[in-house]
Formats: sequence, structure tokens, C-alpha cells
Amino acid sequence: MKDAPQHRYLCCMLENETHRLRAMEPEDVDLLFDIENDSKEWWIGATMNPIGREALRNFASGQHDLWRDLQLRLMVETIETSPKTIGAVDLYQLDPRNRRAGVGIVILKEHRGKGHAAQCLELLAHYAFEHVGLHQLWAEIPNTHQASLSVFETAGFTRSGELRDWIRHGDHWIDAFCVQCIRPQTLAKK
Repeated sequence: MKDAPQHRYLCCMLENETHRLRAMEPEDVDLLFDIENDSKEWWIGATMNPIGREALRNFASGQHDLWRDLQLRLMVETIETSPKTIGAVDLYQLDPRNRRAGVGIVILKEHRGKGHAAQCLELLAHYAFEHVGLHQLWAEIPNTHQASLSVFETAGFTRSGELRDWIRHGDHWIDAFCVQCIRPQTLAKK
């Protein structure tokens, strides 16, 4: 069955020649389980405890609404003969009044360093600005993660500040860069 005409633009908005952002599916539970339960990465985000498969199954198969939940997770797929899911990207802490949201992204280790993250951030920004109507996206990046900073800058984000002692890692504190991507003026005038 063909996409309804009013939804075709959204399909194009969430993919380019090499990548697609798509809704979570129940089949993503094992991948989500591995991502969410990698305790070596918890210090970067807000996770403080393991998450079970049943909770992730409910999360992956639930009805998600960005405006109600103030967050949205999309899965990252490569477009190949047989598409492969290689990570996830989030909009979180949506601020409807000020039309901004935080961005988080994780690409599986074996797929890092290949340009996937920057491509997905560009797709996400296009979706957030053109479809959702946001004015700004932001992220907090540990200053020890130069590769992540480079990815965000490649995708059009700029450093707007440095936050001192922002992220606790074990028994010490790490500074973080705040990066922002402001909706381009050419889109704002439409």
C-alpha cells in the first residue's frame, strides 16, 4: 500500500541516500537492552540502573508522542540491500514554550567513526525544524569526548559555552561543552 499523500514528505524527511530514522519496533528490544544496559556509558546520560527487557518491550511497542512525552526516540538504520539498525537518536527535555529540545545519539561501537552519527544528526535537525517546528536543538558533550564534539560540529552545531564540573564520572567531575543548532533563518521565514 502506498503512503498517503500527506505523509510522503515525512518519509523523505526522515531519510537520505544512506540513512533512515524510524520509530522503535518490538524487534529492537535486544538492541535497546544492550544500549541501555552498557554500564560503562551510564555516566554520560541519566541512566542509573539496569533496565529489563519487559520494560523495554513496553517502551518499544508503546504509543509515543513528542508533545505529550516531551521526548522521542528514533532508531538509526543504514539503507542497504538489507537495512541494518546501528543505533538510536533522541529528542529529550522538549521545551514547548521555547521550542527547543536536547539531542542524544548512540551508534553501536562497530559502526562508529564512519560518518553515521553526523548524517543522523542532520536528518534529526531537518525533522525537528521543518516538521516539529523547533527553533533550537542543544546537547551537552563531555569535554573529554572530542570525537563527539567533532560529530556535532560537522552536523551544524556550534559551541555556545562550557559547563564546569557538569558530569560526574566515578569519583571526579568533568566539564562539558554546550552545543546548539539554531533553526536556519531560511526555514524560520517559511
